[in-house]
Amino acid sequence: MRSLYFLYEKLDDKSKGIRPVDLAREMGLTKSSISSMSKKLMKLGYIKTKPYSSIFLTRKGMREARRIMHNHRIIEVFLKNVLRYNVSRVHEEANRLEHAFSQESIKRLDRFLRHPHISPEGLEIPKERISRTMTTLDKLSPGQSGIVVNVESSCQVVKRLLAMGLVEGTKVTLKREAPLGDPIEIRLKGYSLSIRKSEARNVVVDVI
Repeated sequence: MRSLYFLYEKLDDKSKGIRPVDLAREMGLTKSSISSMSKKLMKLGYIKTKPYSSIFLTRKGMREARRIMHNHRIIEVFLKNVLRYNVSRVHEEANRLEHAFSQESIKRLDRFLRHPHISPEGLEIPKERISRTMTTLDKLSPGQSGIVVNVESSCQVVKRLLAMGLVEGTKVTLKREAPLGDPIEIRLKGYSLSIRKSEARNVVVDVI
């Protein structure tokens, strides 16, 4: 799951998903091993995929992957800042330790480290989020962000929103509203665009 999230972070276009060949290279496994692992993750509801196609994290999978990556990078910060490990060693050492820490220990470690946001390697530490706050994109406040969970509308509207980049798993931030409240300006994937509230109302997001 951690490798899946790492590759997900690197995607420029998250709508294309994670290629099995990239996952095999990242994990040092064969294609057949990746295929077998993917079937197990699909049964658990963590990913969606089709034979010979890209892998997509489900909502359940995204939540679990973020939790695992959060734990890993919190341990990396502890190794670097407290135990004074060299940055080049923290990743492999965290690999060895992450399964030995309970979730309660990770929470305490996170508090002890004052909730760091960046890992020693300069990567974002995902928030370890237990509860979910669902809303629609039009309900976000300026400056507030969410992860796209679903797009619920007619086929034509869905196609337009997906073309804008509002696909499942994408982080979107509401930047500002027009003086009369419509349209709203949102930011995702490094660019900004305007969208009608009537359209934004169809985009379900998980507030972060």
